[in-house]
Amino acid sequence: MKSKLLLLFFIIQLFAYKSGKEMTFADFVEVGKIEKVMMSNNSGKFILSPEQLTEFKKQISSMTYEPNITVKLGAIHMTLIMDNKEYDMATATHGDFVEIDYSLVTKNKSEFKNVFFKTNGINFDNYKKSE
Repeated sequence: MKSKLLLLFFIIQLFAYKSGKEMTFADFVEVGKIEKVMMSNNSGKFILSPEQLTEFKKQISSMTYEPNITVKLGAIHMTLIMDNKEYDMATATHGDFVEIDYSLVTKNKSEFKNVFFKTNGINFDNYKKSE
C-alpha cells in the first residue's frame, strides 16, 4: 500500500512539473524587435552599443515570469525602443526582479497577469557606457 501511494505521489509530481512550464520574457515579448535600449544605471545614462544590445536581448529572453509577486523597484531604468515606441523597464541594483511596461506584452496575453520577471542573476548595472 505504501509503495502504491509513493508511486501515485511521484506520478502527480511529474505531471505537475511537466504542465507547469515556466514562461520566459521571450514568451511574452518579441525580443528580436528591440531596436535600441537606453540604460540609466550607476554608470549614468547611455544607449547600449550594438554588441551590448545583442547580449541584453539574449539575457532578458530567459528571464522567468513571476505571476504572483509584488516588488518595489527603482535604481536602474531601461527604455526599450521597438517600432518607434518607447517601453519602460525597471529594477534595483543587484535586483532579483524586473518590472516591465504592460504594453510590451504582445504574445500570450491571456497568460500574463503581472508585470514582474525574475532576473535569474542578470546584473543590469554591469552595462557601461561604450567608449
